[in-house]
Amino acid sequence: MVLRVQHLQNMKDTNARMSISKNTNRLDGKSPIPAIEVRNLTVSYGPVPALLDVSLSIAPGQLVGVIGPNGSGKSTLLKSVLGFVKPDFGDVELFGEDADKAKGRVAYVPQRGSVDWDFPVTVGEVALMGRYGKQPWWRDLSAEDREIAEYALEQVRMSEFRNRQIGQLSGGQQQRVFMARAIAQGSEILLLDEPFSGVDAATERAILDVLETTREAGRTLVVVHHDLTTADEYFDSLILLKQRLYAHGTPEQVLHPELLSEVYEGKLRVFSHLPVAGQSEVGQRGKSSE
Repeated sequence: MVLRVQHLQNMKDTNARMSISKNTNRLDGKSPIPAIEVRNLTVSYGPVPALLDVSLSIAPGQLVGVIGPNGSGKSTLLKSVLGFVKPDFGDVELFGEDADKAKGRVAYVPQRGSVDWDFPVTVGEVALMGRYGKQPWWRDLSAEDREIAEYALEQVRMSEFRNRQIGQLSGGQQQRVFMARAIAQGSEILLLDEPFSGVDAATERAILDVLETTREAGRTLVVVHHDLTTADEYFDSLILLKQRLYAHGTPEQVLHPELLSEVYEGKLRVFSHLPVAGQSEVGQRGKSSE
């Protein structure tokens, strides 16, 4: 019980420090240090370009959506931030550090289709996986590590399923378990690849609640998202990709019918309900920001 109380206080202190850092983590006393800074990023798979000269900056404590048609480079952008793919050109910084030196500050929630759900592991064990990188390989996880994993499950409302095999969960529950693993990791940046894919409306709302709570704790979240009809409601800002960065700004700026029609080549029929926007961060369509 003493350990439990102490741990919860430690987590609250950590969240408080992260919230304060959104306002105090500044360069030269003027501009906040970006949580993520991408400069001139170009990535290709063999002869096929996935990203072309993408530059963008994400402030700390933001919930950011990444949108664009299939094959536009959305997942590649996340993998580049994680260091999973090597860029042909350009670089990525996390809180002013080279991404390779700041890997412990970012966590990843993959697409459901990339996970082997038949693997014999329980909900509680998945959450604990978030703690392995915090300990030397020869040392067992501590009681505090287990408390942190349990707290993460509470945050996503999955504690009662801790002993259940992950393949026995619904799609939304599976997503929340991997979010618990990311939270247990203690990272300041969370990258999520289509967490709303294949879930019903009630489950989508539950996942969004977790994302918003995580943002309120001071973390930065970048989410690949495919549903334009909810993008303006869910996110603080949006990144619109189609190999190049077409726009980065508020939902009102990015969800411009003309711009979306150009990027999606007129294949969408949701433009009429979207607000007419002002200029986005990108001055010229198809050109990455300077």
